[in-house]
Amino acid sequence: MNLFAFDLSFSDISHSAMWIVMLVLCYGLAIRFAKWTNQHILAHPILTTTTLLLILTQLIEPDVGQVMTHLHPIKYLLGPLTVGLALPVYNQFPVLRELGIKVIIPIAVGGLFAPLSAFSVLYLLGAEPAWQLTILTKSITTPFAMDTATMLGGIAGLAAVFNIITGMIGVMALPSVNRLLQINDDKANGIVLGTIAHGIGTSKAVLLSEQSGAFASLALCVNGVGTAIVLSVLLG
Repeated sequence: MNLFAFDLSFSDISHSAMWIVMLVLCYGLAIRFAKWTNQHILAHPILTTTTLLLILTQLIEPDVGQVMTHLHPIKYLLGPLTVGLALPVYNQFPVLRELGIKVIIPIAVGGLFAPLSAFSVLYLLGAEPAWQLTILTKSITTPFAMDTATMLGGIAGLAAVFNIITGMIGVMALPSVNRLLQINDDKANGIVLGTIAHGIGTSKAVLLSEQSGAFASLALCVNGVGTAIVLSVLLG
């Protein structure tokens, strides 16, 4: 019996390692594809990686839930990566301190409008209450969103899905919005990406410039913590 348990544990580790390697390879291919298409809006690495991984899932192991279990160790990297985003904030602290309340106001407005507008759509469409509560967490970083959704009576897994979709759409839509509104400012881009597109947007902002990454990191933290606290107090 003990030997069987050991074999099962070894099998789980092997499958996790295999899927993590596949995930890394898919992301590497996605990066190359994005460069090849000159960073086309539809060639965002996260969208391409997700598509490739879904294809592999159907070919190798159709049970998506089991695949996610194998990839679960990746979740533990979210914490260190989120903390690492504090570095550009530290480097740009004099600029942030100078702007002060001018930064907090747009973060608060965006953090309020984004979830309420999505909630209103689901409410008008007559979606289940659990879905309505879950959509309120769509613009805060995934760990916060899943925990907050659970506390509100929502669905943690669905919160993660909403977060990924929101982040990808936010990143892909930013260039078009900038061209439409004729905006070309690193600070504005950072605030928008961090407030609306959370971690995915912040990772994109870091690639744009250090200043953009700093403002995105600040927006991510302020909006994430603020939304989680407000929703918990009002609806918890």
